[in-house]
Amino acid sequence: MKKPLIGEKGKFLIKNILKGFLYLVLLVGLFFLIRQSFTEEQRLEWFGSIYNNPKLVMTVFIGSEILFGIVPPEIFMLWSLETGWLGPYFISIGILSVISYGAGFFNFSVGRLINHNSSFLQSQNKFITKYRIMFSKYGAYMVIVASVSPIPFSAIALLGGAGGMARKEYLLYSLLRIVRFFVYAYIIWMIES
Repeated sequence: MKKPLIGEKGKFLIKNILKGFLYLVLLVGLFFLIRQSFTEEQRLEWFGSIYNNPKLVMTVFIGSEILFGIVPPEIFMLWSLETGWLGPYFISIGILSVISYGAGFFNFSVGRLINHNSSFLQSQNKFITKYRIMFSKYGAYMVIVASVSPIPFSAIALLGGAGGMARKEYLLYSLLRIVRFFVYAYIIWMIES
């Protein structure tokens, strides 16, 4: 029997990368639709108290990255591009990506601390169960997929730690998170230019 060109893991990775790019296109499209449909004054009236408050935005970003990516990081990339509050665009992307990487490592470490807590690992929570099953199926490969796709990175990091994944392996695979930030940021920057 002939071996398929791309195995199950490869298909899973490609499917999730494509989902990520589709999501990015929709988000950027919505951003530009809002930009074209409303004046800057209207946008500032609606979002100004948040938009012009970098401490609040960064607090939300850090919280989101620790709490399983509640707010997509692309929103913060767009904010960074628009405001320049964190400095030049690609430096701010570096800052955001390192924060995301660090939040993932924080969750990985928490996972290692609770790895003997079977009540957490056997949780009936649909969110945890879904990703626990995926992690059981794909193992450490899930860290690669979550690093480069919309799958919640911090949730997979937590499960990686709880599942006993080696620290070095986690740290190496999750570096792709930083690559993802720069690839997405470059695409956003090119669209904006």
